[in-house]
Amino acid sequence: MTFQEYREQVSIIQVAESLGYVFDPLKGRKSPEFKHPDGDRIIINNPGDSSRQMYFNRDGSNDKGSVIDFVANRLHRFQGSFRNEIDGINKVLSRYAYASQPKAPIHNVTEAKPFDKSRFVESETSVFKLHYLIKERGLSSETVQLFLPYIRLVRDAEKDNAYTNIAFPLQRPPSSETIGYDLRNYGFKGVAAGSDRKHGVWVADFAQNPVLTRHVYFAENPIDAMSFYQLEKDKRDFSNSVFVSFGGGMSRMQVELSLKAWPHAQKHTIFDNDYQGKIYDIYLATAIAGKPYTFTKNADSITFSLDEKKFDIPVDKLSLFVFEKNSGIRSGLQVHKPLGHKDFNDIIHPKNDQENRVPMKVKL
Repeated sequence: MTFQEYREQVSIIQVAESLGYVFDPLKGRKSPEFKHPDGDRIIINNPGDSSRQMYFNRDGSNDKGSVIDFVANRLHRFQGSFRNEIDGINKVLSRYAYASQPKAPIHNVTEAKPFDKSRFVESETSVFKLHYLIKERGLSSETVQLFLPYIRLVRDAEKDNAYTNIAFPLQRPPSSETIGYDLRNYGFKGVAAGSDRKHGVWVADFAQNPVLTRHVYFAENPIDAMSFYQLEKDKRDFSNSVFVSFGGGMSRMQVELSLKAWPHAQKHTIFDNDYQGKIYDIYLATAIAGKPYTFTKNADSITFSLDEKKFDIPVDKLSLFVFEKNSGIRSGLQVHKPLGHKDFNDIIHPKNDQENRVPMKVKL
């Protein structure tokens, strides 16, 4: 069979699920997202049509394309010996091309509706009503009180018997208009229907004026941002700071809009202390420096291309410091990582008795 015939007959979803990737319903169904146990995430476009299916990796690498590219970039995950890449792709895809196919789509695809704020009924917010953040996530009453203006309680009026959830409003900087919600509750994490995740970020602005803003702290989610504040409030003056959450992912437009909204402030990251968090550090640093780059994730290293430079960094050595040393760029970005923990909330989480652990700070 030709590669084009493979594309028409073999679904990326079919191959991905056989490798252990699991559909994440919280990320939506129009462009479904799948996560591997090792943390790798892919997003599928045109999930209902194998011939038009394309994928891309949330980490921003060159890992994207058709089912051909998906297999080529993961040959090390498949059993068998291959003479070369072409031989490997053919052998792998032939296994799926002649396998029985499910008669119905695995995932229902529905058209996304635009965000309608009137669909969500807001109720009065108080520290008491936000007990999930205190009891379940270890935030103090004082911290929740400080961030109260940037948190809502909402209920989806279009759903029967819908719960009232904690909502972190998303906005498109510099506008303060709400264009979506990140939702949290006991045993629940989601996004309000129609939320604009491409442009929308959560913002807690203590400076209240871009001219007066001296520091911007970028986080993966609002709870991490609040946790960092709680851990550092006695060591830092946050009165002239802004906290920005990208909501667990990072789009090019989110970054561009945020950097333009606070152009003169010192930039900080408080991303997770894992592979994805370190990639986010690098992405933001290159955006600040105006140096676009590409990279390819290998089995145990990452190949970066920047300007005319090409270099490898072992995955276990990955950091913004190592990247800037190899690339030659100097972004001025300050990176903060939680010592011995995945994220800053992990330090204060009720499951962790060492509530006063001090986060490690790496300054570049």
